[in-house]
Amino acid sequence: MRFQGPALAALLLSLLLPAPAAFAAPLDPSLVPKLLLSAGRVDSRRDDTGVGTGYFLDANYTRSFLNLGIVHKDFDNETVDTAFAGVGFSNLLQLQAGLSTEGTVYRIRHDLNLTYLADFFTGTKRNRYNMSLGNRITWTVAMENYEDDERFDNFSIGFGLLY
Repeated sequence: MRFQGPALAALLLSLLLPAPAAFAAPLDPSLVPKLLLSAGRVDSRRDDTGVGTGYFLDANYTRSFLNLGIVHKDFDNETVDTAFAGVGFSNLLQLQAGLSTEGTVYRIRHDLNLTYLADFFTGTKRNRYNMSLGNRITWTVAMENYEDDERFDNFSIGFGLLY
């Protein structure tokens, strides 16, 4: 199934549209949404025997130390769909296990808000619960290990939008 054009266009459009005014004001920390939609590049970790490169589309929900996610990865000639569940520290570090179309998968995932990164290097203190567009753009990194088929072991990097 090839639907990369419409799916990527929808993701880019959601990144460009401003957040509703209701989300631009500071929020109570207990109400901050943790749904992250992201997309990016995926590369096989096996140079000779891997499935190559491609793209991923990902939806990940975190609440305190629990997280759930679904991901679609489209390599050069093959696709993999996976559902994950795991534990971690919010979006900073997540350890996940999942079932995919290629068997059992283990994943380490890290989502870093770009505003937090800029604040760290500049020493700026901002309200971390302000849901402006700048506080919603996120950098996503993940590494996956497939138990049944090493060809699909991969590393992915991309950008997302926090909802």
